[in-house]
Amino acid sequence: MSLKTWLDARPWAAIEAEEREERERRATVNLKLFDPRIDVSADAHYIVRNLVIWFLVVPIGFGIIVWVLTR
Repeated sequence: MSLKTWLDARPWAAIEAEEREERERRATVNLKLFDPRIDVSADAHYIVRNLVIWFLVVPIGFGIIVWVLTR
């Protein structure tokens, strides 16, 4: 029995190897590259959200307030 075989046969060495593989797998899974052809950037989300707020929510809210006050 070689030293490498003996070291690999130890249970804690196998557990450490499994944990290391799991960490490597998670690191590659969490890495998501931005593809501009199909993904929407955070800037675009921010701009659209603000446009919706300023051009839909605010006028509708203001219209409701004016309608309630003039009723």
